[in-house]
Amino acid sequence: MSEVSPSVWQQNGKGEWKLYFNIESVPISKQASLNQDQSKYKKNNALSEMNIILGTLVMTPKGIGRLIKNNSGMATIRLKDDDNEEQFPIGSMKNYFNCFIMDYSNCKTDITRLKMKVSGKVEDIFTELTKLKKINPDENNYYLVYNKNKLNNENTFEQLNLMNNAKLLITSKNKIAYSVSRYINIRQYWYIYPLDGICFSSSQKIKLIGVGLFGCHDNNKIINGTLRILDGPSLMSKTIIEENVEVQPSNNKLGAITKIYFPKPVFCGKNQDYSIVFTTKTNGNSFYGTNGKAEIEGEKGVFFSFKRVQGKNGGTGVESGNFPELYYYLH
Repeated sequence: MSEVSPSVWQQNGKGEWKLYFNIESVPISKQASLNQDQSKYKKNNALSEMNIILGTLVMTPKGIGRLIKNNSGMATIRLKDDDNEEQFPIGSMKNYFNCFIMDYSNCKTDITRLKMKVSGKVEDIFTELTKLKKINPDENNYYLVYNKNKLNNENTFEQLNLMNNAKLLITSKNKIAYSVSRYINIRQYWYIYPLDGICFSSSQKIKLIGVGLFGCHDNNKIINGTLRILDGPSLMSKTIIEENVEVQPSNNKLGAITKIYFPKPVFCGKNQDYSIVFTTKTNGNSFYGTNGKAEIEGEKGVFFSFKRVQGKNGGTGVESGNFPELYYYLH
């Protein structure tokens, strides 16, 4: 119970000590309890301050989901991929996400970072790009490509299950990204070699815009390394492009491949050898592919031939290993 005191020294809102008369003084222990309650109230209402209410779509560390409960600083989310409910700290919830729009047209690189509302759809990205004068829809018919699929304007971000920092390609009507997949099956427990690579050639002139790499399946470990494209079949060949990259982990085969895109396309001549080489200091095990072939038909009738890189010590070859996908434009 509080006690009535004829006068008491207390701090005001500015932190200044003032002498107050005929007020109820609150014992220090009770005041501390009140402060804790206020702190708890603020924490539980953090989502409200972000205009996130029950039923709202939010971006979580595992993708887009719907907020169904908010208790004791933890948010319960129903993710799109299944009906299971998962809990995340309130501080990890956002009503927006970042995405990177990459334009490789005319061999020039232009990467635009956008901050988008989770509840939006693909046409919102075009609206933002138009505002930034990155595209002129009156002159070109543009497409967005994500995970090798052309997106429709009416696709919602929830339907696409975009992750934070998602990478999308933008291209005009006549500039579609294609791919070739090397393996039939994906398996686990491939030793991550410090140096690994694969040599390839294509039956047509192409512009190589990226490479798929397998990620770890244990302990959520990110593989940090350097990806190089060499102008020839051996490690002694001239380096065309070199990039520091991060290969993301995955708990299942569906997310086993991280798509790595280059700052600018790499021109590849018809029937000429090029090598893809990846070096890393990360230890552990990753996914890997099996049942590969020496010659594989990619999209749009482009045939790719594969062989080991000369002089390397890694385990990837024609039949099994890393480098499961190549992404390219027709020249």
